[in-house]
Amino acid sequence: MAYLDITGLPLTGSDDHFSPAFNIMLQKERGLSVLSDDGKLPNALINAVTGTGSFRGEVVLNGKRIDPLPPKKRAVAVLGNVPGVIPGRTVRENLELALKNSLRAVGVSEEVFLIDQILSEGVLAGMSDVKAGVLDSVGRTILALLRLLITGFDILIIQKLPVPGFNTNGSLSWEPGFQLDALLELKNYLREFRATWISTLTDSACVHILSDRLAIFSDGMLVQEGSLKECLNAPSSRLVADFLAFPRMNYKRVRIEYDGPFVMLRGGRFGFRVSEYIKRQLADREGEDVVLGIRPDNLHIRAFETGDPTVLNLARITRVDSVPGGLVVRLDVEGDEWLAFTDYDRPIYTGQLVELRPDPDRIYLFHPHNESNLLD
Repeated sequence: MAYLDITGLPLTGSDDHFSPAFNIMLQKERGLSVLSDDGKLPNALINAVTGTGSFRGEVVLNGKRIDPLPPKKRAVAVLGNVPGVIPGRTVRENLELALKNSLRAVGVSEEVFLIDQILSEGVLAGMSDVKAGVLDSVGRTILALLRLLITGFDILIIQKLPVPGFNTNGSLSWEPGFQLDALLELKNYLREFRATWISTLTDSACVHILSDRLAIFSDGMLVQEGSLKECLNAPSSRLVADFLAFPRMNYKRVRIEYDGPFVMLRGGRFGFRVSEYIKRQLADREGEDVVLGIRPDNLHIRAFETGDPTVLNLARITRVDSVPGGLVVRLDVEGDEWLAFTDYDRPIYTGQLVELRPDPDRIYLFHPHNESNLLD
């Protein structure tokens, strides 16, 4: 276990707004993602723990104050400012770039000696002059960096990624062909070396793969902390749902309507009957407007073949992308773009008219103004 306690953490970038305390227990071989709606708190956290930048509070790691110590004497390593693994360069060239840009917090100056040492070890032996492919060389370079960074440190902070396909800030757009395999490989290496890590990456793919626990902040206040599964299944607010939706949530403003023994959600030419489980939670809410959220993996589609113009929930496909495990379908839903995951075994194509079928038991409902979650 690694125990991290911080007091006096600046929350808004000013010196007059501090958190009362930031207390977290980090498990061995586990990762924590720290997410914030303004991006300032993760940077303040990094500065406090690593000793880079100004910080006037206290940082206690495993019962020992480390804030008086210079950065080089703290048991914290940072994986950040890595330019990426560049295809076409040799393994040595990629290591040189990564080491020169990411090891300043470790206090390393003899990069050339360390590169020789790393390349002589096990999986990297004989790889010095091998040209970098995409995943093969990525894995070896990540392995080499982690060997160096993790040994002797209590916490690894992942600020940026040495993975091709990511922008310089570690984010990814949702397009086919990004390097999910490399992210999975990175997490496997982290666990292989029994690392404890904190990630400040905000991309949904990074959060889902690298996180075991989450701490999510808004306006400097902790709005939810828990396991990835807990936060996914019961987000406290739309902000949390947006952080965790992968690739993103579909939203529509709807009205709660009672139809005999059933409860319907309707908005425009979109509507469906909720499950008994959801119905029980919407007692005495008839006529209220709410914001419906549907994750792409809970939105099913089927070809519209009847020609009946009264059918609700029709959408037109605007794009189809192949991804591992199925297809990502982009849909025009009354002028809004929605996404759906499908393993559809019949042909679907751009321009096709389809019927949307949300899973009635796996939806989210948010207050239209304060955006709090209305469901258990």
